[in-house]
Formats: sequence, C-alpha cells, structure tokens
Amino acid sequence: MTEAVRISSSPKVTPVPGGPPLLLGVTLHDGAIVPVLSIGRARAEMIVCQHAGEVMGLVGGEIVRVGTFDASEGGVEVAGQPVPDLDLPSIYAQIQASARSPRRVGSS
Repeated sequence: MTEAVRISSSPKVTPVPGGPPLLLGVTLHDGAIVPVLSIGRARAEMIVCQHAGEVMGLVGGEIVRVGTFDASEGGVEVAGQPVPDLDLPSIYAQIQASARSPRRVGSS
C-alpha cells in the first residue's frame, strides 16, 4: 500500500552518481536519508510517501488539494472530477530494476 505522509518544502537534494534518471538523489527528511524521485517538472514541494515499507520523496507533481477523496475507477474524485492514480508501484519497480542492473563505470 502507498500512503502520502506529508507535504514539505522542496528539499536540498544530493545527486547519486550513476543513479537512474527518475532518481534525483537523496535528501535528509526527519533525520532519515530518503530517495527523491522526479515525477514531473514542478519543484516547489515534495510529497513524502511510504511505499513497500520505504519512505521516499516525490517532486514534480502539482499539489492542488490535500485531504481524503472518494475512490473512483483508476484514481480518485476531486471536486467531482476524476484524477488518475499516480502509479508509484511502477515508478518504484523502475528504480529497483535500475539499481540491480550492471553499470559501466569507465571504458577499458
């Protein structure tokens, strides 16, 4: 299960050399080092989420409203309009797959 924990200001991000494109880097949040993933262009806020037992930060989304919303097919309903789910399990799987794939560090 994925759960949005809080919204915080855009963090100072330290890049991870050789990291996958979606991984902007890591940041310190509430005393823990968390990965910061890019889900779009905006960078004003970070959504702190918990997925698969791990805390991660998402930047690039536009936060329009916070609260509890009624579920609809494939997402939620906000002010009567359907909003699609953010497929965090897929994004998480891409990051994990990239972390396991071999990388070339230099040429011979």
